[in-house]
Amino acid sequence: MWRSVLIVLFLILPLAVAAAFLILVFRGARQGLLIAALFFCITIAAGYWSIAQSRSSTAGIGFLFLPGYGAIAAVLAWVFARFGHDVNKRISAAGWLCLLASLAFPVALIYGGIRLQQKNRARDREQAENLRRIGQNTATIRQLLRENPGSETAALETEIAKHPADRTFLIPALGTEFVSEATLERFSRSPDFGVVLEVARNQRTPSATLAWIYRSSSYPPLFFQALAENKNTNQEILRKLYEHPEPQGPLGRSLSNNPSVPRDILEKLADSPDPYTLQGLLRNPALDCPLLRKVQRSAAQATRQDYLRSTIATLELRLCSAK
Repeated sequence: MWRSVLIVLFLILPLAVAAAFLILVFRGARQGLLIAALFFCITIAAGYWSIAQSRSSTAGIGFLFLPGYGAIAAVLAWVFARFGHDVNKRISAAGWLCLLASLAFPVALIYGGIRLQQKNRARDREQAENLRRIGQNTATIRQLLRENPGSETAALETEIAKHPADRTFLIPALGTEFVSEATLERFSRSPDFGVVLEVARNQRTPSATLAWIYRSSSYPPLFFQALAENKNTNQEILRKLYEHPEPQGPLGRSLSNNPSVPRDILEKLADSPDPYTLQGLLRNPALDCPLLRKVQRSAAQATRQDYLRSTIATLELRLCSAK
């Protein structure tokens, strides 16, 4: 059903209307065509503006609907121009109703755009408030840890227990090195993606918990980068991440920093011309002289060569001097 609707809106209807109007032009029956073209353009412009207000990654799909909306608005405006002043009151009234219906398209699109603006402003205010509270809680947690040397974990766990549903507290708390593995495992089940992401980023999170996040999340790509960077992620998942088409950014750069990545993958990454991937390998604790040599050859083809060369020269003295 939806496929038929899309075909009508996206292709058949706009083309049919354009063909019909061209026939009218050639026949000299041009009454109403100017206002039809005007409403078509107004509808397309209103739709373009409305869609541009959206921040959704799929908002561009809306552009496919615009020719169909514009065609319908144009036909309705043409009907008004032809029959809106007919001596028959019923026909005239129907013509005016068509004008109102034609106006409804751009008005609805503009109204939708205004609603999107309002929603975006509300989200921006909420995000700003969340960031403010996260910053405030981060400072509070740092102070708490300073005041409890030697018993940081116990003090932090006590505070986490007081804020089990406060994401602005949980996000900075779960990012510390003093949170317990049991707490990390518990919040890996949270419905809040931001909280789970912090669990995935924490280098104390056990391998089993990271595997659960990878296999159980309703939107696993959100966690790919964090999993690629976590040294506790198991090699099976790291291999799958390397083979993934990277929907959430350059995973190769994240994998290049991780000493747990299998050796064969590190060697493949060392063949990359991407300077950021090569920089990650140069920082990787698993780097040795043979891998450094591969990075050195790739660096000759990469940008930012001066930085890479100076780092390679320093590492060469340390890793390859005995070679």
